[in-house]
Amino acid sequence: LEEHRQRSGTNELPKLLGSWDLVFIGIGSIIGAGVFVLSGVAANELAGPAVIVSYLVAGVAALLSALCYAEMAVSLPIAGGAFNYICITFGELAAWTVAWNMCLEITLSAAAVARGFASYLATLFGLAPSALRVSVGPVQLDPAAVLLIALLTAILIKGTRESSLFNIVVSALNLASIMFVLCAGFPKAQPSNLYDHGFAPYGATGVLSGAAVVFFAFIVANAAEEAKDPAADIPMGIVGSLGIATLLYVLMALCIVMMVPYQQIDVNAPFSAAFLAHSMTWAARVVSLGAVLGIVTSVMTGLLGQSRLLVVLGRERLLPARLAAISERTGTPIQATLLTGAMAAALAFVLDIGVLAELVSIGTLYVFFTVCAGVLYMRFHQRDSGSSPVPVLAALAGLVVTALGFSLSFTFSAPWAAVAAFLGLFLAIMASLKLLPVQHVPQRFQVPLFPFTPALGILFTIYLVCSLGWPAYVRFGAWMVAGLAVYALYGVH
Repeated sequence: LEEHRQRSGTNELPKLLGSWDLVFIGIGSIIGAGVFVLSGVAANELAGPAVIVSYLVAGVAALLSALCYAEMAVSLPIAGGAFNYICITFGELAAWTVAWNMCLEITLSAAAVARGFASYLATLFGLAPSALRVSVGPVQLDPAAVLLIALLTAILIKGTRESSLFNIVVSALNLASIMFVLCAGFPKAQPSNLYDHGFAPYGATGVLSGAAVVFFAFIVANAAEEAKDPAADIPMGIVGSLGIATLLYVLMALCIVMMVPYQQIDVNAPFSAAFLAHSMTWAARVVSLGAVLGIVTSVMTGLLGQSRLLVVLGRERLLPARLAAISERTGTPIQATLLTGAMAAALAFVLDIGVLAELVSIGTLYVFFTVCAGVLYMRFHQRDSGSSPVPVLAALAGLVVTALGFSLSFTFSAPWAAVAAFLGLFLAIMASLKLLPVQHVPQRFQVPLFPFTPALGILFTIYLVCSLGWPAYVRFGAWMVAGLAVYALYGVH
């Protein structure tokens, strides 16, 4: 860990962020995505009123993984997040696959949320949700998303302190708008909408598919290197933002499915449309303003995280070294930020939000899975201890195989005996981890309930991956092949 810290310490980002800065960066990253963009899709097409359960499941899975993130981030508080954590546990190739998927995860999430910006901006001015898009054949181009990303890229280049203050102000306004939605929406709620057409009309599979799709809304923001006191600030930033976001997600989802029957929820601007359905035009515009603010913070924190990842990949020479350059004038990685903005703008301009959401979710789940596995491996094996890695690798393989067996048998309605057998084997292997000798104990922050927390994180992430549709696997496979090609042709040299 110390060697990796020192090797990555050149050209450091300034340490300017405290606990509440990180909490608001986390809230800014999380809130805009799930509440204002994905709630309509998840409720209308996947889970029905049970979307509230989808958010709870996704929140629990994210919390298990985020605690593992926090342990590693405190031990190694440098930019790059999971890439660095996996590099010191499973090596550079595994770390590259994680970094490649983080590029997918962060950039596509910013693009996906930016696609929702035009819909809410249009409803804010009394226009149809699609009014600001340009139709070219079957494709809807989104110039408003491009302009938003360009503006936020410029703010991020200006400086970390300035962008953090901007994020805090806008996030506070966003939280105020969410409280308005809850206060104005629940008086219009009809409890019968929860059960008239069935609470979970798509069954348990639909609920968990909804959880898999909305999981990308729980992306953990990456600003560890800029934390003033990593041991105190990072756990509070991660867990605090996730806890607040999960509570708000559940309340907002409950509000929307009680205001409007799930079949009538608008997938583009669900909350504005719900108030319009109750002839509350003024409220719809207030909601649209809040949604615009939430989307702004979510996109900005996504661009922030992606640019910091490119800095690390530049430091490691897996991508061109110029991406690691930090401006002396602004203290920000200008070239990495410009590249991030250009990629996100190009994707947001042409791609549909449904395609983006599934791609982001599977990439996020893969990254969270590797972090959970990495915590287990790092605790039970140290390279300089002389111990064999075989026992922990065998346990990890057993956890993965049994979690996969449980997930597939449950998803495809196998006999309950098979489901119970796989789950029982998983729990037995998880319990057996207590018998392995611990080789490393972090001094500053430890995952609670170790080893059960990371093991359950593995189970949840694998199950949610199995709940996604087959197109997500095809796109994920193509992305991984492309990433391995980049590594073989450039990074490894």
